[in-house]
Amino acid sequence: MLLFFNPGHETAVKNSSPYYTAPSNIVSMQKELSFLPAWYGAACDLVLTDEKNDSEFYRFLLEYFPSLPKHITAENLHHYPEMEVSLWGISPQAIYYFCELNKKYDTSLKIPQWNEAYIYLNSRQAANDCLKDIIANMPEISESIATHFYDKLEDIEEAVNSSPQQLLAKAPYSSSGRGLLWLPATGLTRTERQILHGILKKQGSVSIEKVLDKQVDFAMEFICDGQGSIDFAGYSLFYTTNKGAYQGNYLGSQENIINELTKNIPLPLLDKIKLELIAILRERYASLYKGCIGVDMLIYKEEGEYKIHPCLEINMRYNMGYLTIRLFENYISPLSDGEYFLEFSSKEGEIFNRHKLMEEQYPAVFKDNRLLEGYLPLCPVKHNSRYWAYIIVKSLSQK
Repeated sequence: MLLFFNPGHETAVKNSSPYYTAPSNIVSMQKELSFLPAWYGAACDLVLTDEKNDSEFYRFLLEYFPSLPKHITAENLHHYPEMEVSLWGISPQAIYYFCELNKKYDTSLKIPQWNEAYIYLNSRQAANDCLKDIIANMPEISESIATHFYDKLEDIEEAVNSSPQQLLAKAPYSSSGRGLLWLPATGLTRTERQILHGILKKQGSVSIEKVLDKQVDFAMEFICDGQGSIDFAGYSLFYTTNKGAYQGNYLGSQENIINELTKNIPLPLLDKIKLELIAILRERYASLYKGCIGVDMLIYKEEGEYKIHPCLEINMRYNMGYLTIRLFENYISPLSDGEYFLEFSSKEGEIFNRHKLMEEQYPAVFKDNRLLEGYLPLCPVKHNSRYWAYIIVKSLSQK
């Protein structure tokens, strides 16, 4: 497999043009973090990057993690002319990019095919339709968490004015905490109206849901084979800001994650949700799509009782949750746990300086080709880096 990182793909799907140009921050993220898929790949996979001069970083990784997939630049694709391409997220833009590479380097890379059904399947509408099915089959799930979609600003305004609770607006094609807008319970201001108008103009509708008293963010990760089969890959536990933007993931065993979730939610309920989702995803996604699907969920509190939202988002792509599951399984000592972070800084040199400080403060300690404790960057860090993916691991015996 040739692995390729193309973040922000939901917007590229909505745009649906092969010639779509991503915002500059997404382009930077894609370039600087292009090695990320290596951490969920198999030893025989390759990762396409455009880095030519980070040999020190890759030599370091090879020394401690000999089974980690190697990186390759486009100029060397002719050595692997018929590899199958695995995209972070499938979009017309990413498919076109690889078609052009095939022409340029005279290769026959096996590229995923575009299916018009992906436009709907990537949307919040699809996630809400799945949620409705779960609600219909599971009386344990509250009907009040369902999302409503609006295509007129006046209707949104009316919904806000008549709601006893604060509402949250979301762009239908967005993820990872982007495209969210908390609507004031006192009524829309000019700012909210402008933002909502912009979403309606670009995406045609806005989803509105009630704000929940969130306690825990987590996800169930699945892998589809494109032939109608789907497997559960594990639970991921992640962190967001109070505005819902993604910050990072817990890095630890499935047992630890399940223990955390079942403090407030019984395991039989989680298992029941998992089986419902497998049935729904098998029917709607598994024969059309090959790759990872992450279903974001949350545990919330209502009137003193812990409840679960089983389908907040469906991410039809690889994601940081799946990455951290595989990262822990393959490269972290079972005697340790830690956290995965994804950060951004617009100040040139800031990330590089913090990276150097981390190397001093948390020196990496390895045992049996696994990280036992310390700091580890997952992609090269340079003087001008703006994006930074890294982990900090602690030995459980040190806690």
